[in-house]
Amino acid sequence: MTEESPDAPPTSEGVAAPGTRQQRGRKRRAEILQGARKLFAQRGFRGTSLAMLAEEIGITDAGLLYHFPTKNALLLAVLEETDQEQETRMAGDLDTADASYIASWAEFGQVLEDDPVLTALDVLMSAEHLETTSDFNEYFRRRYDTFRNRLVRSFEAGRAAGVYRNDFDPHTEAVLMLATLDGLRLQWLLSDGRISMADAMRYFIRHMEDRIRA
Repeated sequence: MTEESPDAPPTSEGVAAPGTRQQRGRKRRAEILQGARKLFAQRGFRGTSLAMLAEEIGITDAGLLYHFPTKNALLLAVLEETDQEQETRMAGDLDTADASYIASWAEFGQVLEDDPVLTALDVLMSAEHLETTSDFNEYFRRRYDTFRNRLVRSFEAGRAAGVYRNDFDPHTEAVLMLATLDGLRLQWLLSDGRISMADAMRYFIRHMEDRIRA
């Protein structure tokens, strides 16, 4: 089986329009990312080879490497895509620092339940790359920093607007929110969904806001 790149030379059937090649390339890239997400979630990064990925997607090794030159590059693209999907579902502008961002976290558990492959992938990848020598350790560190900083800014903005009281520590509350969601993801996966992330996260956010509300 051969893999035709978006820039393949014209065939006897004629020359494909540039737009058609680009569309075909985008479609193939999306298929690769979807297949890689599934295999990485099932087998982990270390347990997934490029040959396995190519077979899952239905292309040659060379075709896979045309789009992603290394397995590291492919994993990074998968992680970035899944982060964007989560952010799109959470709220419109996640850098808007106000109390509505805090409230939106009540639905984060439901977002994760709706995509079990993504949730399994995230837990497995972060666990596999805890060691500081990992190429992706810095990626996960930056992501945690980004979420913590957004939450802290939103707590502070809510306090300045009089929505929240002054006698709480925004940084500690942000750490607790992240820890709660992480713990719920793991329990949900290990209980085969019997423990509901959606219900537990809604409960946690509701009572947390009751506790700090002005």
